[in-house]
Amino acid sequence: MFLRKLNIWNFRKYGVSELDSKLPGLIVTFNDSFNLLIGENDSGKTAIIDAIKITLGTSSEDTFRISESDFFVDQEGNTSKEIKIECIFSGLSEKEAGIFLEWLTFDENGNYELQVRMTAQKQKNDLLSIERIERTIKAGPENASSRLEGLARELLKSTYLKPLRDAEIELKPGVRSRLAQILKNHQAFRKNDSSEKHPLEITFQEANEKVEEFFDQPYKDGDLKTIKSELTSYLDNFFHEPINGENKYESNFKITPVKLNEILKKLSLLLEDVPSGLGSLNLLFIAAELLLHDDALSIGPNITLIEEIEAHLHPQAQLRLIKYLQRNKENGSTGGQFILTTHSTTLAASTKLEHIILIHDGTAYPMNAENTELEIEDYKFLERFLDSTKANLFFAKGVIFVEGDAENLLVPAIAELIGRPLHKFGVSIVNIGNTAFNRYVKIYSRSKAWLDKFPPLRVPVAVVTDVDIKPMAFYNDSQEVGVRDILIIKKEHLTFIANKMSVDVEEIPHLVDQAFSTKKDLVSTIDLYSTARLNSNDINEIAELIKEPLSQATIDSLRMNKARSLIAEYSNSSENIKVFVASNWTLEYEIAMSTLRNGLLDAIHNVKYKKPSSDANIFKLTNMKMKIEGLADQEEAAYEVYKPLLEKKVSKASVAQQLALLLQCEGDFKEKVNTDEYLKYLREAIFHVTGGKQNV
Repeated sequence: MFLRKLNIWNFRKYGVSELDSKLPGLIVTFNDSFNLLIGENDSGKTAIIDAIKITLGTSSEDTFRISESDFFVDQEGNTSKEIKIECIFSGLSEKEAGIFLEWLTFDENGNYELQVRMTAQKQKNDLLSIERIERTIKAGPENASSRLEGLARELLKSTYLKPLRDAEIELKPGVRSRLAQILKNHQAFRKNDSSEKHPLEITFQEANEKVEEFFDQPYKDGDLKTIKSELTSYLDNFFHEPINGENKYESNFKITPVKLNEILKKLSLLLEDVPSGLGSLNLLFIAAELLLHDDALSIGPNITLIEEIEAHLHPQAQLRLIKYLQRNKENGSTGGQFILTTHSTTLAASTKLEHIILIHDGTAYPMNAENTELEIEDYKFLERFLDSTKANLFFAKGVIFVEGDAENLLVPAIAELIGRPLHKFGVSIVNIGNTAFNRYVKIYSRSKAWLDKFPPLRVPVAVVTDVDIKPMAFYNDSQEVGVRDILIIKKEHLTFIANKMSVDVEEIPHLVDQAFSTKKDLVSTIDLYSTARLNSNDINEIAELIKEPLSQATIDSLRMNKARSLIAEYSNSSENIKVFVASNWTLEYEIAMSTLRNGLLDAIHNVKYKKPSSDANIFKLTNMKMKIEGLADQEEAAYEVYKPLLEKKVSKASVAQQLALLLQCEGDFKEKVNTDEYLKYLREAIFHVTGGKQNV
């Protein structure tokens, strides 16, 4: 049995559906085992946890009051009159169905379903002229619901771990001991017959007898039992005279009354005798809570709600705990359902994507396969590569995906210059380190089944990439150019090439419009995807088929086609995902084509030489700038600037870092960045994720 769906009307920030006021303002669909609610601050994660607690109650008997501030307030300042929260349970066993029989309904597939509903209404008292809030909890179909009471109510209670809990106090003995509550509900401490004594009661009875015997024996110079007689004498004086010559009160020493509940309240849970920090005690407390989840005879949903689990755990402890919970849920060794909230990128990265529920813009977006366009292989890939750096995308108001270190360093610097600093707009820049954008982009694309009922995920996403088509200057500079030909794979070539590679055509569409200057380059690419070893004849046949005369027109056509295919591949119909392409070659080449050319030259110079400011090195830089200024062809000039990066004589990342520093320090770059045509695609990407349009 598990909580499948939570529906909320007019509770805090969640009102009613924009399409129909009878529909809930928020619908959350949960996985049957593990769920991690993530999102930016004030996205509504705590409201979801509180809605469950208020409706189902908690095993620690926390008291929850609905106050005026819990009622939804619309944009006009009107406060709602009624809150409604609905919890829908599925997966009931026959035994559970028997317990909840009078409240059961059936879902569309004819399976058992339990609907539990909390309503809070403002009721006006005409006599006192005040409003009071009346809360009811019922179960069953809405038109025939009845109060949920007794065992059924108890079984639905959740376990709640608040974010700033004091685990040390929770584990200590006392009247409200959480440890006692946990043990009392464990199968090992349940008594089928109240007249029978639990083994622990027998143990404490024997211990009490030992204590009594101790106080009845001689001790050093006196007799311990005189302590009891002296206490009794005091009591005689404190209270009334003896009745009929008999003392009314008599003292006795015991450890605790021999009643199981009282014994459990006296127990503490410790990590041996070693002093423990708050983090260790929190892990011990969570371990104690898991006792009920491992109870094989436990019935009911057994929901555990944990807010901000990272509050008292360092990142490695968080990671181990989350991995353990997910692994044990998959192996079936831990029962119950976990619903957690977090702000931790470590937790987001270590949680399987299908277990994540993203809370954004008043909607809960489950990331499982049913609701996204992600496929099984995508989940496997993202599980390997979605590290804590990339996981910050779940907490952002906008995301820019880039393919390398240069973009990762330069895009934020350019955003500062155009007055759209990414941090102020809550935008995360994610360097995926390759061109596999499609898998990451699919995180933000919803399935057709989802879009038939719910809104798209409107987080603005910008994919910044390159056409990666080499300019004519590259081929003119190549020593192997020979005959003026270029090798270009077109769509009509795929069937022939796929047969040679022993693969299906559907496996290699990404090869379309790829260009190669030599057969060696062609082979190195084909070998990555081929399942068969191609011989020299196969390569020659492919090369002959895809050979075209090299010209500027060919290169321009390649660039245009590649940009068009990239935009078509990664964009989506909702327009939250857009692609912005360096239309000539790479980012650095676009900068070399732009008015920032000299800034890039300076950055390359500073990285290339240990003493860039020496007279000799300044002379070299001046000569290089003069040489490049003297070139009539702009692409040829840009190629000369870019050449040290292409030949890996300097690090792209180091040059990007140097250029980012120059952009921050030198004032004359601002106007250039804001107006340069070659940098337009970067400006458009930044404006897309920060909201608004550039005024040029």
